[in-house]
Amino acid sequence: MMMLTPHVPMDILLIEDRDEDIEMVKDAIGQTQLSNRMVVAKNPSEALMYLRQCVSVGPFEETVLDHASPGLILLDVNMASHRGLDLLHDLRTDPKLMTIPIVILTSSLEETDLACTMSHGVTGYFLKPMDAHQLRKVIKDVEEHWSLLMIAPCAN
Repeated sequence: MMMLTPHVPMDILLIEDRDEDIEMVKDAIGQTQLSNRMVVAKNPSEALMYLRQCVSVGPFEETVLDHASPGLILLDVNMASHRGLDLLHDLRTDPKLMTIPIVILTSSLEETDLACTMSHGVTGYFLKPMDAHQLRKVIKDVEEHWSLLMIAPCAN
């Protein structure tokens, strides 16, 4: 028999190097009155270190994501001294991390950035500044999508 657990808001990993943009996202989440916890990584190295700490291997070599793993990554692809597109590639080719939904938050209007991120299967691509209502919709849509997948019955 399937047991449903109470809804727990997913954690959000924000990968952003600019303090002003970090505050913008924090303010937008605050305005939405959502109770999601947000972790901030200021560069791809910090993000990968955090994500690797979230992922462990079980006794039978299966991948186990613990409770601290983010349910959503908000990624800036144009960080000043780092290539967010390289990080996106790393995330999408790592079997332990490839299923985490990624939303791009960027000021880039470059068609090549859009094409590259879409080819890596991102969930969304939003231009900064992003208003609180847009951000709330993205978070709620991702949570709803994944919660439906988690409770869907298996066909026998």
